[in-house]
Amino acid sequence: MSKTIAIHISFYNDRWERVISEGIRKLGYEPRFLNDDEVKLEDIQDCEILFGMFPPELLSQCPNLRWMQCSFAGVDKYTKPGVFASPEVLLTNASGAYGITIAEHMICVLLMMMRRMPEYQALIADRGWKIIGDIRSIYDSTVTIVGMGDIGSNFGRRLKAMGATVRGVRRTMQDKPDWCDEAYTIDQLTEAVKGADVAAFCLPGTQNTQNILNKEILDAMEQDAYVINVGRGTAIDQQALYDALKAGKLAGAALDVAVPEPLPQDHFLWDAPNLLLTPHVSGNMSLAKTCQLVIDIFLRNLEHWTKKEPMEHLVDISQGY
Repeated sequence: MSKTIAIHISFYNDRWERVISEGIRKLGYEPRFLNDDEVKLEDIQDCEILFGMFPPELLSQCPNLRWMQCSFAGVDKYTKPGVFASPEVLLTNASGAYGITIAEHMICVLLMMMRRMPEYQALIADRGWKIIGDIRSIYDSTVTIVGMGDIGSNFGRRLKAMGATVRGVRRTMQDKPDWCDEAYTIDQLTEAVKGADVAAFCLPGTQNTQNILNKEILDAMEQDAYVINVGRGTAIDQQALYDALKAGKLAGAALDVAVPEPLPQDHFLWDAPNLLLTPHVSGNMSLAKTCQLVIDIFLRNLEHWTKKEPMEHLVDISQGY
């Protein structure tokens, strides 16, 4: 079996190459860095281990592959039947690396909406100078977080420290973490959003999470509530959200993800009022801390692999995360 590990990461530079190479070689492997945008089958076909991002259509042609460590948290494109040559291939993700940067993005866009920053930007761009009106605060607000994994937990802890009442929603009922004032299961979502100032979605892209936020849930929300989505665009019925914004049934929404991506120039979301759009940047590799955390997860897992120990962040392919 090849002792070469193919590495294809979007945050490649000399610094990270040194860190990864040193860690890999300590454990008896050799790195093969693939720096071109396009990965070719011959680059990975002999490898037992892959680290990073790879075209799913090539993986079924890699009979030697035993473990793939993704450099991101969302792995929905790798959980479809037949992606890997063998059902025994282990898939691990980088859940735990993105909570800091995405939670800070969520705090940023929430404060922008609450403090009416887009309106002030437009005012200043037109050389205006006046107070637009009332603003709102995270303090004393109620926020429902749908998805209590690494991202939701990081967001919840920050909200709690800023004086919010935090509700958490997850697939099954478990022990309530310290940052969570009220816990709900996903089938209680209607109840969980009632009376909330904010509903934030931090969900993976699976069949069970599609259109979780739909017209029924939107109708149950307060008229002056905000929506945030940083998980997958499929979690939201975008037409229903657009209709709610157009009808003034929400105070605003912030979407970092959409369907499709990028949005076509003629897509209706471009014209939605009180919508703060960002091009899937909340969890990218712009923050050095995120890059370091992703590498740390991979190197810890590589040590587990060499010692035949249980892997961290192992994906349940049947569940999709």
